[in-house]
Amino acid sequence: MVSALETLHMMTRREFLVRTSAAGAFAAQSWQCAHASEANANTPSVVRGGVVQTVLGPLDASKLGFTLSHEHICFIAPERRGDRANAVAQMVDKLQAARDAGIDSIVDVTTFDAGRDVRFGEEVSRKSGVQVVASTGQHFFAPESLDARPVEEITELFVREIEQGIADTGIKAGVIKVAARSEVMTPAEVKIFKAAARACKATGVPIETHTNARRRAGEKQAEIFATEEVSPDRVSLGHSDDTDDVTYLVGLAKRGYTLGMDHAFYGMAPGAKVPWQRRVEYIKQLCDAGCVDKILLSNDWELDAERERLNPDGLLFGTRRTIPYLQQIGVSRRDLQLITVENPKRFFSRR
Repeated sequence: MVSALETLHMMTRREFLVRTSAAGAFAAQSWQCAHASEANANTPSVVRGGVVQTVLGPLDASKLGFTLSHEHICFIAPERRGDRANAVAQMVDKLQAARDAGIDSIVDVTTFDAGRDVRFGEEVSRKSGVQVVASTGQHFFAPESLDARPVEEITELFVREIEQGIADTGIKAGVIKVAARSEVMTPAEVKIFKAAARACKATGVPIETHTNARRRAGEKQAEIFATEEVSPDRVSLGHSDDTDDVTYLVGLAKRGYTLGMDHAFYGMAPGAKVPWQRRVEYIKQLCDAGCVDKILLSNDWELDAERERLNPDGLLFGTRRTIPYLQQIGVSRRDLQLITVENPKRFFSRR
């Protein structure tokens, strides 16, 4: 029998077809735009240090504030796409509740092949007052039009979305998101990670990844980034709290990698082997190991019925459960300030 947790990690056939068909069309459009302005795309850009690119424009990193580092705001679930106005209203309500709880900024890691809609993100950011950072990059199931491209052309697409904007929107990406399903990476995944590394070095924009922490997959990703000579402090390895191997986590943090602790809510699933409290306790262990400056906090949330059932707190899981529990077990206010404000400010700043 498939568990509730496993169900969340699987796509329905309908959702898969919606996402990949849209992705194929979008990828083709993006490549046409890139080649139509090849001279501009190859012109070196000026990297503005201390600035974070949001869907509403550049933002001084000092104004980022309390930040959730791994969410899905620029996404409308397939069943909601027929009523965009209602989807906007629902998302604005969620974001306003987050803002009222002290959350200032959200980094969105929805890529083009996972249903990204940056116009939606722009609208809900403006109406809610929450700052949203959009991403370039790629998630699972790369469309054939992208999969067949060499590393150099994929890098060019990522750089274009950072420097010139996503499609014809003029909205620029402020983070690079890439994903691998397990510790053994496919040739396509390796190629995408190399492109992310090169785009990071070219633009100064950081990388967030999807990892299978249970299989120590961050180590393989780190190998690729090391080969591409990307500084570890420009990489956040997501879903790191899916493992109970704290030695593995400390090892990556000591090497300079940031750890995305964003799956505590999975401990709420019926039959979950690792309860959410234990996942949160890993954060305390990392702090005790001297790695507090290598932690980002988030909820990997999207406005989706299945995820809402599992995590009714949604974007507020961290403020309602994670942070109070961290305080209860002895994490200081200073360390919580580092994790939620200072670490994101440093990590997401362009360099």
